[in-house]
Amino acid sequence: MSITQNIQTVRERIAVAAHSAGRAPEAVTLMLAAKHQPLDNLLEAAHAGATTFGHNLVQQLQSSTRGLLEAGLTTTNTVIGPVQSNKLRAAMDSADRIDTVDSVKTATRIARRQEARIADGLATGPYPVLIQVNSSGADTQNGCAPGGLLELAGQIMDLGLVRIDGLMTIGANTSDESQIRKSFALTRALGQEMREYLDLPGATELSMGMTGDLAIAVEEGSTIVRVGTAVFGARPGR
Repeated sequence: MSITQNIQTVRERIAVAAHSAGRAPEAVTLMLAAKHQPLDNLLEAAHAGATTFGHNLVQQLQSSTRGLLEAGLTTTNTVIGPVQSNKLRAAMDSADRIDTVDSVKTATRIARRQEARIADGLATGPYPVLIQVNSSGADTQNGCAPGGLLELAGQIMDLGLVRIDGLMTIGANTSDESQIRKSFALTRALGQEMREYLDLPGATELSMGMTGDLAIAVEEGSTIVRVGTAVFGARPGR
């Protein structure tokens, strides 16, 4: 099947899951994970209606966003992987948001860089981020501990130049659906608690769910699903 057909199939999966949970399918954004995908694939996806891309690699983020713009396509481009400090400037200049903030150290670097961007006329306000939560407690996954979220979010708010738009998580890496659902439900509850406790009514994004568990994520309140394999197939070299 083509990328265009795959996107339609994934959208149908999202719609089925949304309807089963009493939600509108339009409330869920399909983010395409672009890691190692050639520009031609991203162009085909964009022409098929995809508007949001997630990037793990800063160099590819730069080249693909430039290519999409040159093709006259307006897209939202987000960082969904760890960002090394020496690549932060490039990431922020090319990405609309960074979804993997899990420490005050990272947020402080973003705030300092945003201050410089404002001074250079490249920005006018806080830089948007999602806080990544390790909802499964797995040692192999990044993210702040659930019990430390409110403290971290408060510290990020105090920086002034970083705006929290919501939370991101990776579901439990298991075939046990109950454990996957538990990790997503926890993230949803944490988001609600953060909004109420810290008075952040706009921090409504919940980026959770990928190719294998997107239906569970949508049923548990995800507003963004990150899909790569179901649209593009196995990544090159895998």
